[in-house]
Amino acid sequence: MSSLDFLSVTAARDANGFHPVSHSSMDRRQREAGATFEEREGWLVPVSLPGEAQWLENVGVADLSHLTVFEVRPSDPEVKGDDVIWYRISDRRSLVLCPPTHAASVRADHGERFILDLSGSLSIIALVGPEAPTVLRRLTHLNHLPASGEVAHINAHVLTVGEMTWIVFAQEFGHYLWEVVVDRAAALGGGPVGVDALLGSVAS
Repeated sequence: MSSLDFLSVTAARDANGFHPVSHSSMDRRQREAGATFEEREGWLVPVSLPGEAQWLENVGVADLSHLTVFEVRPSDPEVKGDDVIWYRISDRRSLVLCPPTHAASVRADHGERFILDLSGSLSIIALVGPEAPTVLRRLTHLNHLPASGEVAHINAHVLTVGEMTWIVFAQEFGHYLWEVVVDRAAALGGGPVGVDALLGSVAS
């Protein structure tokens, strides 16, 4: 148990008629685009957006900020499991990303290592579709993934997850980076998509 566990999004509890729900830093822009939201595992998740089927033919941009993100120290051994993404930043630390439903088991499996829940401080943008590599090239010089460096002038981690590219970055830049990525996607016939459409596109 870490003294910083209070930072975890999952630590929030109903109290005195208040029902806490976490929101992505990109929430407002998606509302303006007509997103439909559902509450899932303590997060308000954008599940669908207008026009997403058309955007996915070229490049879809989705918000996966509801995923759990842990920092684990030291890096080794690798944390494994179904739907668990492990990114080794250095010998000292790694990022471990997983669905919120897996968070408890990932915590239990980390052994005696230090583990810090960064879910509330990091955001995730996913790119998928044939034009996704072009969008990424217009955002960053990073081309050997996974990698860490500048994406649209902010520090980020860029991961390849199956057919998707994930950009993991500090949540305070969410509004800005969402606008930049969607703008680059729009120039290629793409646009914002919901989580359900994103996952459906990579499963089909």
